[in-house]
Amino acid sequence: MNSQKVYGLHPVLEAMRAGKVFDKVFLQNDLKSEVANEIRELARTMGVSLIKAPKEKLNKLERSNHQGVIAFASPIEFGDLDEIVQRTFESGEVPSLILLDKVSDVRNFGSIARSALSAGCHAIVIPHKGAAAINEDAIKTSAGALNHIVVCKEQSLGDAIKRLRQSGIRTIACTEKASKTIYQQDLREPVAVLFGSEGKGIEPHLLRMAADEASIPMYGEVGSLNVAVATGIILFEMARQRYA
Repeated sequence: MNSQKVYGLHPVLEAMRAGKVFDKVFLQNDLKSEVANEIRELARTMGVSLIKAPKEKLNKLERSNHQGVIAFASPIEFGDLDEIVQRTFESGEVPSLILLDKVSDVRNFGSIARSALSAGCHAIVIPHKGAAAINEDAIKTSAGALNHIVVCKEQSLGDAIKRLRQSGIRTIACTEKASKTIYQQDLREPVAVLFGSEGKGIEPHLLRMAADEASIPMYGEVGSLNVAVATGIILFEMARQRYA
């Protein structure tokens, strides 16, 4: 059992009781016991992504007797979104955040973190379910940026958008269908930019919740960009407007 993976009902439970920070917990979907129920409840209260999976999936993740539960430790500490927003305003800075709707590729996520840190972004916000694993590959791709930029995990990106709006932070959805380009948006104000997943883009209900939409002008034959590239372009347009 390596330091990044804990398996077995009681080892996982005791690690969670001790406050160990986990990124994801895989739980066998037909597992029923008091210990399993406590793991479920702790995952909910601690903000840990709980993934229900068949036994075959868990067997692929760990050949030893996992007893129906495998937990992957997070190499980073997650931040509290509301605290980050409050602290940013109190310091006299203008918040700049990015919201990632189920961006699941580890290398994309690492690359986004690298761009976010370099462009002065205050935090990356991801959902509990569907987000890329934050592991050694992600940290390597980020060139260590994930050790320095704040990552916040939210049960619901929709709820996060509502709270940001209440704090005076506009959410702008990045979508190629937008009538405005990113260069027509005022990014000097408090803003959170929402990016969609590699396959499906932004969920429709999140698009409806965004205050505005923006596209990146495209001049070639390809109609869209990799999410990590798109994120970098928009973050540095934000930096240009704010600091040029």
